[in-house]
Amino acid sequence: MTKKTSIPLLTSVIFMLTACGGGSSETVPPEEIVPPEEIVPPEECESCSWNIDQWKLTLPVSKDDYYGTGGDSAAELIPADCSGKTRLSNDTNEPYFWVDDSDKRMYFQVNLGDSGATTINSSYVRSELRELYHYQTQDPCSSSNQNWAINQQHQLSSSLRIEQYPQISGQDPKVIVGQIHAYEIKQALVKLQWDGPDKPIRAILNDSFAPNNGSCDSCQSFSIELGTVDAGTQWHYDIVANQQGLTITTEINNTTTARTLAWGEPVLAKDGKYYSLTEAWLGETYYFKAGIYPQIQPDEDYQNQIFEVSFDKISIQHQ
Repeated sequence: MTKKTSIPLLTSVIFMLTACGGGSSETVPPEEIVPPEEIVPPEECESCSWNIDQWKLTLPVSKDDYYGTGGDSAAELIPADCSGKTRLSNDTNEPYFWVDDSDKRMYFQVNLGDSGATTINSSYVRSELRELYHYQTQDPCSSSNQNWAINQQHQLSSSLRIEQYPQISGQDPKVIVGQIHAYEIKQALVKLQWDGPDKPIRAILNDSFAPNNGSCDSCQSFSIELGTVDAGTQWHYDIVANQQGLTITTEINNTTTARTLAWGEPVLAKDGKYYSLTEAWLGETYYFKAGIYPQIQPDEDYQNQIFEVSFDKISIQHQ
């Protein structure tokens, strides 16, 4: 695997000074003048199956460590010129995120031995994209207006491969690779989680929620299974939300597994019990997430215990 290396474009500006009124002039040899058509524009990833402009990226390091200021919460990169933030692009080249030059896959990496930094309502680090729904019409520097309502169909489709995973005694290598999250709600609606090469992928859901990032003692988390996939094997998932409910699908080695959960209707979960998604979910606004969100807390004893996942497709449809 070849990690992407960004090479800055150096542009020389050459001035020709010509004296007026019959004075002498200094000419520049023709070979030193760069014709406009030879100036190489910034690289665009035309073959990439994603739109980097509709995402911001959360890093597994703090603002203090990445920017030198801002506090101990996780740093972000945004695809716009926001005050105090580095711009996210397909040329972004970090230890935690890059687009490979050769295979045009998007890579996410977290070293669990690093101290790291978390976001609100979490004790885990991540290298994860967060959707900016109104990126073309609203300020992408703020997430408050970058969310969608379930008044139409919304779909996140990703194709990915687990490249590396930690092997820690007594712990499954759990990592979330796709989500639907409600704005300012602590409980995620859907988290798609890989639990290791020998265990089924699970969609983890919450039957209900508390508003305003509140805790919810009465909420119940449950999971449904969606097939098993080994590391190094390409697989695909779709997460769909509409006014009828949720449909979560995986495709692994040409085998498709799909589960549909209608709002307010009971569904049999992995633990053998029935749960239902409250219809109150329909009143919230949402965003997709994709990347890696390991469910193992960092520890200095876990140095070089690495999660690395690559995607060759991350696509969103709102219709």
